Amino acid sequence: MARNFLFYDLETFGLDSRSDRIAQVAMVRTDMKLRVIEDPKVLMCRIAPDYLPSPSACMVTGITPQQTLKEGIGEFDFIRTIDEEFRRPDTIVTGFNNIAFDDEFIRNTLYRNLMDPYEREWMNGCSRWDILDLVRAVHDFRPDGIRFLHRKENGSPSFKLVHLTEDNEIPQEGAHDALVDVYATINVAKLVMDRQPQLFEFYLNNRSKSRINAMLDTLSMRPVMYTCQSFTSERGASRPICPITFDKSRSSSVVCFDLTQDARTILDPDDYHGIVRVTTNRCPYIAPITILTNVSQVQQRLGIDMDLMQRNLEFLRTHRQEVVAALDGKLSADRPDDPNADPDLRIYMDGFYSDSDRMNMKLVNSYPPARKLKHNWHFDSHKIDKLLFRQVARNWPEVLDENERIMWRSYCATRLLQPFNRNPDYNTYMKEIDELMNSMGVGARDKLTLVALREYGQKLYDEVMH
Repeated sequence: MARNFLFYDLETFGLDSRSDRIAQVAMVRTDMKLRVIEDPKVLMCRIAPDYLPSPSACMVTGITPQQTLKEGIGEFDFIRTIDEEFRRPDTIVTGFNNIAFDDEFIRNTLYRNLMDPYEREWMNGCSRWDILDLVRAVHDFRPDGIRFLHRKENGSPSFKLVHLTEDNEIPQEGAHDALVDVYATINVAKLVMDRQPQLFEFYLNNRSKSRINAMLDTLSMRPVMYTCQSFTSERGASRPICPITFDKSRSSSVVCFDLTQDARTILDPDDYHGIVRVTTNRCPYIAPITILTNVSQVQQRLGIDMDLMQRNLEFLRTHRQEVVAALDGKLSADRPDDPNADPDLRIYMDGFYSDSDRMNMKLVNSYPPARKLKHNWHFDSHKIDKLLFRQVARNWPEVLDENERIMWRSYCATRLLQPFNRNPDYNTYMKEIDELMNSMGVGARDKLTLVALREYGQKLYDEVMH
């Protein structure tokens, strides 16, 4: 199969990829010229009773739990269908802010369902990409032909999809509808491909981890330009950085220094200003420093002090050993993960599964639901037993025996009163709904959503608490 893009977007019931759940996905496949080559796929995921959604998130999307119960499929079939689309040979999975947001939901949902969270990102010639950093780079380096009119309150340019489409007269009726947002993303990508084709191709061709590692040369400490959300100011989202060392505690992470800051502070054990981690497997936008040194308009646009950049670079190179030692000390002082975190939240905490566990999980997922909990499995990782029970209970509660049903209802009751992370407990959920219902700024459409949420919350409470 020829190389192709799969554009996708999620609507979720909250913002935390570890503890919140996906409500809907839309996927559209295009060729490399961004021409649609297949009918779109839109799926809804049936909500499970061990979780309450964020009322605010439901007001944004208009999706209610009742809608997913009526139109959705179980989380296992939902994520397996998505994974099959992502794994089709030579697929470049992309979206708008998908790497920081949507992809994390995909990884966590795969993980919860005992599927490999990462294989689809590299197997069969597949890879991933993100249009958001492409747009940021266009603004900073090659803005001709593309308008950026919206600004945030602090004066920074807005890179929201809805603002980009409005500024450039791209139709987008129904923002926060997954399929509408997918088509809007494709049209923004077309705009960049048409107006700035060289920049489009540069970022596309340099999205891989190996290409990024080659540009982040910690031996020569050669500076590069880095474009990211955390650098965003009224001037843009790109700054010169100097790669220094690999982060021993985080896979695929290179520790760099922001050359617009004072490099001398790096030797202060209590000063973390200027330290930048670049995650090389997340398609960061890295460009050669020549884009800054050879193009005076870019210097002026970004307001880079070239003399300060050079002084910082000379300091870091001259004091290399001290700098690396100082960074090692600061990185080792980072707060460790919570050793008592629930298995649902531990995707990044325990390292990779053993070969035996991976084989057994594939076998588990090939079994019919009624047999999954009956087999005497042996897993090296103790958390898999809990994940397996929850997988079966969320997706096929009808196959549970009486004791298992009691266990599942008890677990759901616990999550209703003591949810993960910042998810609302039952009382907070109902209180937030009442406050929003009484707010003068809430319209009729949103109030209908809130009525449905209140009915769902009360019904769920009655089912699991009585």
